[in-house]
Amino acid sequence: MFTILRNPVALGALLLCCAMPVCAQSSSAAKGVNKLGAPVPAPLLNGKRAFIAYELGDVTAFPSGYSGGPERAYSEFYAGMKAWGRFELVSDPKDADVVFAIRFVESPGLPMPQIRVGISDLKTGVPLWGFVEQVNPAFFKKNRDATFSATVQLLVYDVENLLAPGTAPSASLVGTGKTRFENRAK
Repeated sequence: MFTILRNPVALGALLLCCAMPVCAQSSSAAKGVNKLGAPVPAPLLNGKRAFIAYELGDVTAFPSGYSGGPERAYSEFYAGMKAWGRFELVSDPKDADVVFAIRFVESPGLPMPQIRVGISDLKTGVPLWGFVEQVNPAFFKKNRDATFSATVQLLVYDVENLLAPGTAPSASLVGTGKTRFENRAK
């Protein structure tokens, strides 16, 4: 440890890693969803019932890198979509109009871990839309957990913005780990 403190390059890298949680997250929610106005597929616009699927992602990041288990992104996304209330969430995919599939991805080829959501039409199986948000890395686990939850919330915002343009997360919310519900409560 003392060797790192004597080396200015290593010390700078260590300080940068500690500062990561305060860096602003670059997200599609912050930049705007569907800014070019591509047509949103009718099954997604007209869908009333949704099934949320859990796609097994990188299980090695849990519980050491992030608290909880590999299903954490699914659980938080489900709760966010339920709180939004736009779709009736069903427990059987055959009862759904659209399927949201969520997955946590962390690999050496990616600059940062990602959480991805794909939306498909149940009747045809055709992918309708998708979103990817990067999870800001953080040195301390509690900060990684906060940015993980904030990223899941950004994905809910992405869906909201696609279906109800003009809905946007507060700039102070992006990358802070606060949920939109905590932000609105103030």
